[in-house]
Amino acid sequence: MKTDIFTKTLLMIVAALLLMNLFAGILPVEKAAAQKGSEEIGRYQITSWAAQAGAFTHHNGYYIIDTTTGKVVDRKAEVHGSEK
Repeated sequence: MKTDIFTKTLLMIVAALLLMNLFAGILPVEKAAAQKGSEEIGRYQITSWAAQAGAFTHHNGYYIIDTTTGKVVDRKAEVHGSEK
């Protein structure tokens, strides 16, 4: 009896996920776009990153994006290492 309830519940979850996938394909999705205007507040976005490449080496960098035009304004990547 418990396996029957478990199976029905699992099938209901799968059916709900399939319906959500169907509706996601039918409904229109708007693409994100930068807002145009004369305001300079919040125009640039900076993102930095870092990753370890080994026991004594790591990479880091940053890039700055103009959110009005979508172009990369500045970027830099560096590799740092130390020997023991």
